[in-house]
Amino acid sequence: MPNIRLRKLKNPSSFRRIAASAWPMAQDPTIYGGMEVRAEALLAWLDAEGQRVGTKLSVTHAAARALAIVLGRHPDLNGVVRHGAIYLRETVDLMLQVAIPSEDGTLAKTDLSAVVLRGVDGKDIGAIATELRERAHKVREGEDKEFKKTKGMLDVVPSFLLRPLLKLIDFLQFGLNLDLSWAGMAKDGFGSAMVTSVGMLGIRQGFAPIFPLAHIPILLMVCTVEHKPVVQDGELAVGQVLNLTASFDHRMIDGYHAGKISSEIRELLEHPELMAMPPATEALPAPRPG
Repeated sequence: MPNIRLRKLKNPSSFRRIAASAWPMAQDPTIYGGMEVRAEALLAWLDAEGQRVGTKLSVTHAAARALAIVLGRHPDLNGVVRHGAIYLRETVDLMLQVAIPSEDGTLAKTDLSAVVLRGVDGKDIGAIATELRERAHKVREGEDKEFKKTKGMLDVVPSFLLRPLLKLIDFLQFGLNLDLSWAGMAKDGFGSAMVTSVGMLGIRQGFAPIFPLAHIPILLMVCTVEHKPVVQDGELAVGQVLNLTASFDHRMIDGYHAGKISSEIRELLEHPELMAMPPATEALPAPRPG
């Protein structure tokens, strides 16, 4: 008599096969938190800036730009834990997730991939949006050679070999810091931090786990913009509010760091003019006092 009546899922997506092999029992040192951001000024700025640069801009692009600025200001938070020590990255690279619907519409076969944008703290929001849109289109259409090669290799590996293979790849890439692009594995395929958007799915709030093989200290989730009661000038009003949540690796980021990151992202999103690219001779805008 079995403890649980089970049947094996047939033909799962590539991501679900990898995830099932990558995660051990839950024991990750993760901090979770969320905040609400007044979005009226941000939405107006995105519309105006989108018309100026000639491309559609979203709150996800703004969140990525804000996170990149904050990581650029605090390079000591832009790192990776290796061998019990923290190593700092030399560039700010953000990973943005891309959903790949299955051909037959089966939810279990809907796959996940990602696009890593390099040097994001030096790119304006228009450049971020354009590059993400172009790269995501290639992934969804099967035109991204790097993703296609990696996916093809992992798809043929039997499930019982997937976990040891992923552990070996992780050891080589992060433990020994070896470039395995010659073997079809993306070079630094996760970047400094991850931004994932679920607002278009109508999700008001959610908390995402940090993928163990990513070795990122921050995962920012962009949820819905909704109308909510707010206090404005001492009176109750209806405002537009953007819901954000984040997951932090407590080995690198403690409560003080998380609070600092959150307050600076809020400041940038509620005063989006601060996210405009400064002239080359100027530094990125500093957070306002208080």
